[in-house]
Amino acid sequence: MTKHFSSLRLWEDEAERSAAGQMACDEALARLAGYPVLRVYRWADPAATFGYSQRFGELPKAARALNPVRRWTGGGVVYHGDDLTLALVFPSTEELAGKRSDGVYRAIHEAWVGVLRSGFPGARLVLAEECRGGGVCFESPVEYDIGDGVRKICGGALRRFRGGVLYQGSLHCPGLACRDLAEALAGEVGRFEEIEEIKKAAAVLERDKYGTVAWRDLR
Repeated sequence: MTKHFSSLRLWEDEAERSAAGQMACDEALARLAGYPVLRVYRWADPAATFGYSQRFGELPKAARALNPVRRWTGGGVVYHGDDLTLALVFPSTEELAGKRSDGVYRAIHEAWVGVLRSGFPGARLVLAEECRGGGVCFESPVEYDIGDGVRKICGGALRRFRGGVLYQGSLHCPGLACRDLAEALAGEVGRFEEIEEIKKAAAVLERDKYGTVAWRDLR
């Protein structure tokens, strides 16, 4: 399969952060990286995030009990805990950024389907006729999510901004090697090292945006 990037940096981020801190870090990375980066991380405690366009007051009680954080991307409610969370960022100069949003989403997941078949032999993209509405992400598959015919394995959402694209995804596949996901996207994979710059910007975003009631109650 054709790789979408000539090179990509992988950040296997083991730092413990609040949900607001994780969302702030993803946005800081998107705005500052300037080249393709895949950040992968897990959660120290159960958490919930919800899509940019969702109304906080309409979230399920289970999500509101977890002090959920509004994402910069769209989509539904995602419960985090044992999932691997993915933030793929790339600038608008990349060829992939020129696709329509559904084309970007499909391309990313098509690249990962083969990797996921090591744990889920039946992994494939969800078809349009299999979709069903709902506000909770893993209960409501959408076209081009990844499933195995029984369950949803991976879902995500996009944000386009002036400098590029942010994809945020949640993946349920125990024992997966993160580097395999990166290598499915790019011909050359290196280590992301500009961590301190991102951490500083993320701290500001967490304080002034993601950690505020104003951002949570935006809609």
